[in-house]
Amino acid sequence: MQSKNADKKLKKLNLEKVPKRLIEVLGLDEFAEICNMCRKKTDKDPEYLQAEEYEAPISKKQINVNVLQIGNYSYVLRKDVFYSEEELKQLELDFQEILEHMTIPNEVSLSDKIIKMSNILYNSQHRLNQKPIYDSETFKTMLEAADEDLIGFFDELYIETNPHTKSDKTNANNKKKLVSLCYFLASINNKYINSFKADIGSYLQTSGASSSSIDTLANIGFSITRKTVSHQKKLISENHQNTVNSYCLLNIKNMFILNIDDYHNIHRRNQPTLLKTHDINHFVTILLNSNPNIPKYLFIH
Repeated sequence: MQSKNADKKLKKLNLEKVPKRLIEVLGLDEFAEICNMCRKKTDKDPEYLQAEEYEAPISKKQINVNVLQIGNYSYVLRKDVFYSEEELKQLELDFQEILEHMTIPNEVSLSDKIIKMSNILYNSQHRLNQKPIYDSETFKTMLEAADEDLIGFFDELYIETNPHTKSDKTNANNKKKLVSLCYFLASINNKYINSFKADIGSYLQTSGASSSSIDTLANIGFSITRKTVSHQKKLISENHQNTVNSYCLLNIKNMFILNIDDYHNIHRRNQPTLLKTHDINHFVTILLNSNPNIPKYLFIH
């Protein structure tokens, strides 16, 4: 019974940490505890009140009076907690001056960068009528020139491939894959960005892939449908003459035109007879681009 009564008395004491202002006066460490009754007696004991180390408690009413308002901020001035009023004002002025000279960039999120990239690729395909860019450096330069928020975007993707542990050949292949990934992400954001998928679909059909396999890849999102491939091939066929004319005008100074007669006959054995020597089955025209760095041959009449 006595132990239970002792426990009840201890609970009533409400032990708490010794206030910092009384640690030195009472000669205790910072982890010591004291009850409310002892703390109140200490603040009333003449022996402690006359000690140089003693600091009187700050009442709550006094705390409310000691509030400093600077701009939109309120500061409570308590000893050993904040600076003096003059020092705090100077600190606030210095802080605001530093903020004025600091330029904190607004970080563009990944989703915003993908949207910006999608807008650029859409404009390139549908307004400028440009073909997809597969060279990684050209693709990167194109994005960064179009929008400064995309500066370093392609490099960030490249760093995520852990290039330091791979060979140069593997890193070069990964850059090509990243270009494909960018087109793929853009096509998810905007379904009308499909020039990359159109090239894949045309390649599959030219390689002899079945219609069902092309449509299966289209459902996955890697290609366009067989019907769309056929439609685009029809458009290319109708514009073929204009395409060749534009190409010739653009490369007129760096181009050879070769006419090959009997194209198929020269690639197989023929046995001449008394009546004929050969058949003219095909006439082929081939365009060859020359290296623009090679000096031109002078045409002498």
